[in-house]
Formats: sequence, structure tokens, C-alpha cells
Amino acid sequence: MKPPRHRCSCAARNGLKLTLSLNWPLSVSSLRMLTFRVLWMKLQSRWMQFSSQSSFKNMCYRSGLSDKRTGLVSRMNTRGYNLMSHYSIKAQERISGYLFILPWFLGFLFFYSGPMLFSFIVSFCNWDYFKNLTFIGLDNYFRIFDPAGYALPAMGRTLKFVFLEVPLQLVISLMVAMLLTRRIPGTRVSRTLIYLPAVMSGAVGGLIWRYMFNTQTGLFNYLLSFINVGPIAWIENPDIALYSIVLTGIWAIGQPMILFIAAIQGVPKTYYEVAEVDGASKFSQFRHITLPMITPTILINTIIILILQFQMLAPIIVITSGGPAKSTYLFSYLEYENAFKFLKMGYASALSWFMFVVILFLTLVILKSSKRWVFYQSEKGKML
Repeated sequence: MKPPRHRCSCAARNGLKLTLSLNWPLSVSSLRMLTFRVLWMKLQSRWMQFSSQSSFKNMCYRSGLSDKRTGLVSRMNTRGYNLMSHYSIKAQERISGYLFILPWFLGFLFFYSGPMLFSFIVSFCNWDYFKNLTFIGLDNYFRIFDPAGYALPAMGRTLKFVFLEVPLQLVISLMVAMLLTRRIPGTRVSRTLIYLPAVMSGAVGGLIWRYMFNTQTGLFNYLLSFINVGPIAWIENPDIALYSIVLTGIWAIGQPMILFIAAIQGVPKTYYEVAEVDGASKFSQFRHITLPMITPTILINTIIILILQFQMLAPIIVITSGGPAKSTYLFSYLEYENAFKFLKMGYASALSWFMFVVILFLTLVILKSSKRWVFYQSEKGKML
């Protein structure tokens, strides 16, 4: 009997996708780190190959299978491949999952834990890059809550921006994903074109949106002229500038769209066949089958979009620079100004940790509420 190689290849591909998706914070733009990035990705690839081969060999050992080319079962005892056999299947799957994310965890430990610890220490100090660290206690954090300061109004604008942006991206990306999962010509090309902005620099995207928002020569006002609508000051009017920045979120629907497409394609076709037999409409199928089945993906996309929109900076710098009249002066721009314009690294570090606490709190609230609206499917096909 030949070993079931297709299971191994699927596990390897899924594990590699998991590692690459978790590894996105490690991407850097510096040319000096380009060589290291290539070596790091090669190391991850080798590790994923080793992990998948080990999982396959343990699976074959438990199943009593052999491979004529490698003499798998005969050499397992000598090479230690039966070490995992002492654990239950669920424990082995858990260990394999930890092995898959181990490269990302090591990268986070080596390249993120140090700067995070240093920024936490600096948040209690006064430092401008050149002078020695001066401990000032909680003064930087007290300054954040100063009613006369800029931090609280900036956080209020940021929360308003995020609460508008997250539903917008979720709804549009889900609608596009539903359309692109249908068997119509050009879906593959459309997926590629929609996803391309996700890999584009935020500064480049900001320049394009700035051109489209231009009052005199912008694309939006040019299109409005065909219906006799006068030019709109998209980014010059303080009353609508923030909403114009919200519209730029359409640019970033590629990543959540891909996740939604994968989730929709993973819904068993038998559910739709039974619903059609019962006479359910397409909308009813979407409401009672598709939507509940993809709620775990909705949860993941919500958290990812939430974090990314709190950290959005490049489009703000390029399009409005926080104006007009500080109508787009978001919290991330406040951090940027204090760190790189005013060289107040202590205060900027305190601002970043305050933002971290806010994001963590909102994430925990979402995860807590997900117990009521997120449905998971067990291995037996039952909804949990």
C-alpha cells in the first residue's frame, strides 16, 4: 500500500501559508535587510519541510504504512520517529501547530521583544536621541490625559475613523468575495487586480488618492462634472476631510477579500444543495448558510483591519498631513510628530503604549462578544 502523499502535501502547503500569514509583521523596507529576509524565508521553508515530513512519517508509523524507497517503518525506531506516538492524536496535532508557528515566534522574539522592552523603558524617561535618559516617572502618561493636550482629541478622531473604516472594509470585501467566487469569466484576473494595492506602498497609494481628491484636476470631481455637480473640496474642507480618508480604505480590501474567498469556498456544497431542494432563495442561503459558516473569518478580518487602521500613517502624511484644522490629526500622526519632528521619544513611546492598551482592550471586547455570534464546525460536522 502506498502512503497517502496528498495529505502530507496539503499539510505542508497549509502550514506554509500559516507561517507566511503570521510573518507579515517581519517585513521591512530597508535595502540593508533584503539579504537577511531572503535567508530568513529560506530557513522558514526548510523548517516547514522538516515539520511536514516529520508529521507524515509519524502518521505512516501509526497507520502501519511503509515506503519502499526509504524503508520508513523499519528505520523509525533507529531514527526516533516514534517519539510522537506516545501522545494522543489531538496532542500531536497541537505540537505540529506549534512547530509550524515556531519560526514566526522566534522572529518576533529576536526582532520585536527587544524594541518593545526598550520603548517601555523610554516611556518613563525624557530622551531626544542625543541626551542621556532622564527618568521622569509617569509624567509622559499624565500628559496624555491632559485636557489641553492633543492626545485625547486625536484618540477620539481615531476611534471615529476606525469605527467607520472597519465595517466599510468588511462589507465591501465580503461583497467582492461573493462575486468572485461565482463561475464567471475573468475572476482570476479580477482577484489579482484587486489584491495588487495590498502589496503597494502606503505612500504611493496616498499620492494616487491625493490626485483623485484634487479639487481642480481630481478624478472624482471630473466624474461629478458629468452630472452637473460642482467641485467638492474633498481634503480641504474640515467637515468632510476625515470621511474622505475613510474612503481610501477601499484601496485595502485585497487582504480580507482573499480570506473571505477561501472561507466561502470552504463551505460544503451539500448545504446549498439541500437548501435549493427546500426552495430557499439565494439571499436566504447567504443569510442562513454562508454567513454563519464564515463568521470565524469575519472575526479574524475584523481584528486585523482594526489593528491596521489604528496604525495607518503613510496616507495621512501624504494626503493631508493632519489637516485641515487638524480634522485628520489621528493618533498615529501624533506619535509620528513627537518621535521624528519634535524628537520627544519618551512621550512618543508613552503614546504608542497607550494605543497598544486601547487596541488590546477593543480586541478583547471583540473576542469576548464573538462567543455569541461566531460559530465553529467540529470534526464531526456539528456547529459549536
